[in-house]
Amino acid sequence: MSSHELFVEPNLKQITVWSRGVIMNKDARDVVVALTEAAAIEGKYVQAFENYVDLPDRINVPVRAYARISSDPIESRYVYENESPDIVVVLEETLVKGVPVLKGIKPGATLVVNTRRSIDDILKFLGDTGNLGQIATVDASNMAQAVITLSGSEGATDATGIGAGIAAPIAGAVARVTGIVDVENLAKVVKNQAAMRRGYEEVKCRTLEVKYTAQKSQTSARELLKQMPFAGTVPSPQEENEGMVTGNWRMKRPVLNAEACTQCWTCWIYCPDSCIKKGEDGPLFNLKYCKGCGLCAAVCPTGAISQVPELDFDD
Repeated sequence: MSSHELFVEPNLKQITVWSRGVIMNKDARDVVVALTEAAAIEGKYVQAFENYVDLPDRINVPVRAYARISSDPIESRYVYENESPDIVVVLEETLVKGVPVLKGIKPGATLVVNTRRSIDDILKFLGDTGNLGQIATVDASNMAQAVITLSGSEGATDATGIGAGIAAPIAGAVARVTGIVDVENLAKVVKNQAAMRRGYEEVKCRTLEVKYTAQKSQTSARELLKQMPFAGTVPSPQEENEGMVTGNWRMKRPVLNAEACTQCWTCWIYCPDSCIKKGEDGPLFNLKYCKGCGLCAAVCPTGAISQVPELDFDD
């Protein structure tokens, strides 16, 4: 029996925010804190927390932060993940590609994505939208900058304030399309009020046909235990290792200009993840494991490797 079957809370709203470790996890934390603080002003019961299973101290790794808002006391307050979110927020656009951001969403759920791309472009990467009821996009990165800091992490005091960066317009967009909190109460919480109001005003939204996808049953803890390797070890990646796939960390993809490549193999030497193999016409990139760090492009003496936004590719 999964946790969402243990607690039936009709007035509970779950918010899951997807982000990137280090470069944006502060903003993910600010989104959930801003929304819950605004809801608390309205007399709601609230929770805001991060998922430490996601390794937020690793650069670019997909990470999550959670909020829960209810008019009633929250019975599931000790459940450490939102298994059935009503609202999903994506702070970095490439997370819609290769990351299950819509997993477990309730029928009629809302998705809000920080992107300059069109809603049609984002839908192309989402594939089967299942229970999704509406999708919204807002170019929050054009309204504020991400706050890269460890301030406020691990329960420490946050010296930078709440909602100084892209969290402000994102929170404003969420308030506009969902009505989860009043924008004026949100303004009392966030540091960058101007950006928050821009997000509120400039968000684009589209209603979708809900397909009412049945949710797959969760794998039991006992079954997961049987699947674990001995002593929790992961086999050495001498070749390819499905347990260490990290391609969904990538925001930009290395692309080779074969005409400019001299096949000096400097990129192969410097790649920290052994993602480059020698091909007949030059380097071959293993995109299953490439994190998009850009080191290969940085060390290429002829500039033959460029970094191209991941969502420019359909594959």
